[in-house]
Amino acid sequence: MKHALITGASSGLGFESAKALAELGYQVTMVARREERLTKAADRIRALNPDSKISEVVLDISNLDSVREFAKSVDSVDLLMNNAGLMGPDFKLSIEGIESQMATNHIGHFLLTALLWQKLDAVNGRVISLSSVVHRRGKLKSADVDELRGAEESSYDRWQRYADTKLACLLFARELDVRARLSGSKVQSIAAHPGWAITGLQENFPHQFDRFAQTAKAGARSQLRAATDASLKGGEFVGPKWELWGEPKLLRGSTRSRNLELASKLWASSEELTGVKFLA
Repeated sequence: MKHALITGASSGLGFESAKALAELGYQVTMVARREERLTKAADRIRALNPDSKISEVVLDISNLDSVREFAKSVDSVDLLMNNAGLMGPDFKLSIEGIESQMATNHIGHFLLTALLWQKLDAVNGRVISLSSVVHRRGKLKSADVDELRGAEESSYDRWQRYADTKLACLLFARELDVRARLSGSKVQSIAAHPGWAITGLQENFPHQFDRFAQTAKAGARSQLRAATDASLKGGEFVGPKWELWGEPKLLRGSTRSRNLELASKLWASSEELTGVKFLA
């Protein structure tokens, strides 16, 4: 039985992905930071799939010490879906002093992927990284440690920061693919984005046009294709056909998201912030 580990699995895209993968026969580990919501979500999937093997783990992905402890408990994994995310919160720093959106959306997942790399199935393993259509607004310049840390409240723009984190997620996925290939690894790195979908991230920012958005189930189609499409080889970016809506297709992403020098700098800064050397 294949084992899928999904962060941010208690609601939205993560929940829909967990439910779909359980239906496909995967053993699913659901990871999220809110215990009550996570337990209810896991119970819902168990009720729909009585024969499924579902486990849940409470984890704040932005807490790097907690990520280190959790990674020790994982024996093996076939599919790692780095799905957890924050969108536009008030300024806050993680325990390590990293702005919360970057700590959650990218840095925590970088560390989790690094620590689980040797535990991923060596032949069929996949890492799915969640980006967003707003990666196109991302303006990461140097991707140095200070820019990633973003520790100054005076310069905090919540929406620009969100775009920057989603650009970071896509750059990470591309660089992971490059480094995996150079190392001889067969583990595949694939990025995905849901388009415009109501996922729970918008709960604090309702909009009059939200009724035109896709459902979370529709939005999750991209990451599920990234996770299960046997024709994908690694390095792809999957998103809706019409960018905001539609069936999943392969995308190119922004010019900046294909900047290999920026991706390499992001990787080095992420190593410094997490204290891990990964596919060096």
